[in-house]
Amino acid sequence: MKLNKEQFAELFMQVFPEQKEKALEDIEFFGEVLGHVFYTNMLFHEPDLRELLKENQNPELIRKYCRFIERMWLDGDDAVINIVCVSILEMLCDDEKIWFMFGKYISNDFIRYINTEVIPNNILMTQVPHLPYLRRNQRISGEP
Repeated sequence: MKLNKEQFAELFMQVFPEQKEKALEDIEFFGEVLGHVFYTNMLFHEPDLRELLKENQNPELIRKYCRFIERMWLDGDDAVINIVCVSILEMLCDDEKIWFMFGKYISNDFIRYINTEVIPNNILMTQVPHLPYLRRNQRISGEP
């Protein structure tokens, strides 16, 4: 069974308990989980995933964010997948350095999906460079 945006919001608060208060405030302010707004508020404000990727700061937190995004893609319903493809990926692809660093933290399966489904079909991303596939056991600098 695929998870919806509300179920992922609950999961987000479990995975990132340090952001639970901010998440609950966001839900209370809007009266519901506004998918695109909620996830961009959670992923791109204090701490901002883009800033972490830009400097490759805190690889553990970056991995945690990227695993969560990938899980949204894998286990989410159509609305959740849309949030990933439209809001999250579009925000990450604005800066090439951030985009390529993001690619180092996700699986080849997710990279393949982005390169073959998202980039060619999202009019706002057609000029975005494809992410390179990672070789097995490739490590990101600074990663143990």
